[in-house]
Amino acid sequence: MKTATFSPIRRATPKPLTGVQRPGRSWRERVQPVFWIAPALLVLIYFTYLPILLEICLSFFQADGFKPVTWAGWQNYAEALQDQSFLPALLNNFWYGVLTVCGKISVALGLAVILNQSLRGIGIFRTVFFLPVVLSFVAVGIIWTLIYNYNYGIVNAALDWLRLGGWKQDWLGNPQLAFPCVVLVDLWKWTGFHVVIYLAGLQSIPGELYEAAAIDGAGLWQRFIRITVPLLKPFTAINVLLASLGALSVFDLVYVMTQGGPVKATNVVMIEVYNQAFQFNRFGYAAAMSTILLALIVVISLLVLRLFRDRPETPSADARLQLRRST
Repeated sequence: MKTATFSPIRRATPKPLTGVQRPGRSWRERVQPVFWIAPALLVLIYFTYLPILLEICLSFFQADGFKPVTWAGWQNYAEALQDQSFLPALLNNFWYGVLTVCGKISVALGLAVILNQSLRGIGIFRTVFFLPVVLSFVAVGIIWTLIYNYNYGIVNAALDWLRLGGWKQDWLGNPQLAFPCVVLVDLWKWTGFHVVIYLAGLQSIPGELYEAAAIDGAGLWQRFIRITVPLLKPFTAINVLLASLGALSVFDLVYVMTQGGPVKATNVVMIEVYNQAFQFNRFGYAAAMSTILLALIVVISLLVLRLFRDRPETPSADARLQLRRST
């Protein structure tokens, strides 16, 4: 007679909860977000990406608006890279970007640190610095053209009042002075915009960091270099990117003030594109110039984003040595 053997009862171990079990969404719930973003996406495609695509396609054709469009291939690009007007204009854009970006970032950071203080009437100063941003480029160009005027401009009038009449200049008529004069106007208009971005960054830094650094004996300059500048790195990246894009695509301010002169001293790429398209009716050639500028803008934007990309901090040699000793 066989004896019954009993095995211990094994209880099923409960599985860890990985999340709240939700029922599967229906196709209507999955498609609903598409309908919410569809209007904005269509507007973006129609007014931004479609014109860019048409411009790139037009750059491979010869088109003047009168004769039938003919295929040109890479001829427009080859001519643009050998053009004695396009390459100097591209170089002017480069120096315009270097001067405006460096000037805006340095001045905006200094002003933001000053305007971040809790002083009486500080809101008035913030408003005054931001006012030029809301003005149109055309209005700013006209105002500063009158300011730089040789006969009745404020600059020369101030020099006469200071008895420095020998320093009077035709500021926008001198090939050596016109370019820096336009750069100064750009700085005057857009610095307040970058100040606002830096102010947002400064107000996000905890005050305890400065208090702890002051207790440790750090001075104002050390606190600025060791705390303020590193923690403002994302905001600096935004400012550098926006300032670079504005410098490479500048047109209206230069056109209103100098139209690229004198002697093409302030000629930039967009001025050259405008002249080729609407004065010489070379729309395909102008589209090729715009496409080259677009490619440079994309490359510079990627370089700026890579330069300011956050990298994980690696422990120093001393920290690693202390970690080994503790283990």
